[in-house]
Amino acid sequence: MQENKTYPSIIGGKEVFNDEEGVAVNDASNKILHRFSHLSLSDSCINELAANAKQGFQEWSSVPTNEKVKIFNKVQELLRERRKEFMESHLEIGGPGWFADFNVDGTIDQLQEYTSQLSRSPGTIVQSPHNDLALTIKQPIGPVLSISPWNAPVILAGRSILAPLAAGCSVIHKSSEKSPRSSYLLVKCFLDAGIPPKALQLVHIKTEETAKFNELIFKTGVIKKVNFTGSTFVGKKIAEMCGRYLIPYLLELGGKNLSIVLSDANLDKAAGAILFGAWAHRGQICMSTDKVFVDESIYDQFKAKLVEVAGEFSKDKDHRLSQRDSLGRDKVVDLVEDALQKGAKLVYGNFDKDAILKSNVIEPIILENADASMSLYSQESFGPVFTLHKFKDVEDVITEVNDHDYGLKGSVWSTNIVKALSVAKKLEIGGVHINAPTVSDEATVPHGGVKSSGVGRFNSHWGMDEFSIIKAITINE
Repeated sequence: MQENKTYPSIIGGKEVFNDEEGVAVNDASNKILHRFSHLSLSDSCINELAANAKQGFQEWSSVPTNEKVKIFNKVQELLRERRKEFMESHLEIGGPGWFADFNVDGTIDQLQEYTSQLSRSPGTIVQSPHNDLALTIKQPIGPVLSISPWNAPVILAGRSILAPLAAGCSVIHKSSEKSPRSSYLLVKCFLDAGIPPKALQLVHIKTEETAKFNELIFKTGVIKKVNFTGSTFVGKKIAEMCGRYLIPYLLELGGKNLSIVLSDANLDKAAGAILFGAWAHRGQICMSTDKVFVDESIYDQFKAKLVEVAGEFSKDKDHRLSQRDSLGRDKVVDLVEDALQKGAKLVYGNFDKDAILKSNVIEPIILENADASMSLYSQESFGPVFTLHKFKDVEDVITEVNDHDYGLKGSVWSTNIVKALSVAKKLEIGGVHINAPTVSDEATVPHGGVKSSGVGRFNSHWGMDEFSIIKAITINE
């Protein structure tokens, strides 16, 4: 615990504290972990932030590739050296140990992949019958506002910063008010490694002032793109505001992620992976499995297998950790309570509302008989809960999934890979994993959603291209 520690914003390389008492950051039991000093939204402060970002863009975009490689390699070294601090910043907000490890290792993987992409050719020669020579070059789009959430605070902040930096952009990073320490530690790593002070800045903003901050920084005209990871509700608000200023955006939003278990699936393998995909980090991952569709011919057999494996799976101490806060806990409780009152049945787990409210711990739950009358049927729970659904024809499942607002992740289980691939290609979602859980994100594989689950892609050259523009140049004698 660091109750007396206050984490500042970092503007132009300088740590900035305001005159007010820092905003408290609490754990799940409402004990103060530490505080953050929120940025003043005065005209002078916003104008300084914007001017820095503009100058930082000019500086960073001009740094030679070999120097950028050295800086990124140094960031990797510092991440490893400071691993314990990053782990603590994740554990203190209720993250399990293995996931804290993944956050650090995943960020290092991101660094390695983006570093390898820095040497890509910046352009191509193209056909042009009316010019002696025509070519295209990729150039960084300009200063970027990057906004990341709390649930995987190191890797999600890391990718929100790395993708635009790798493209040559400057970045203003807005931390989550629930995990400011992770963002502070990460930005310090980048700056200590040699990123120009004005090319990467960190701001902590009060929750109630976030919309105002976005409006003020957009009004400066400096921000050329936004990337945001978080809820669909907030993502739509950001997209609406960006639209008023014609600012493009990359959004990675919520999902109602699904698994489809075909009749010829390996049930042992599918059961373990689906439970992991649904319950890892207590379901507090954007890719967590929410709905499992099972062929009717194996439904009872697979349900029994899930219950059998769940008995061992839920003994893990990670599943006795609290949800992040009462807001997230109450949402899960309300969704499950509503479903049970309207006819859903418990397949696995116990639902004791009083015990949950007292302990903040939601034991893993499997439900069946959920239907469209229940909010849980269509809303992301962001908790350790999923529903089972029986199907006769997989084409009906595909139609239902494609009619749904969300489209982030899915998985298909079958020993007939060609059949599974056919199903995967028909699903209108951003990523499908055959014989693997919905929770899957690698630095070398594009990641993002469609429909209400987002716009654009993170990771590797896809992530860099999100923050680049293609300029056409023609040459004649």
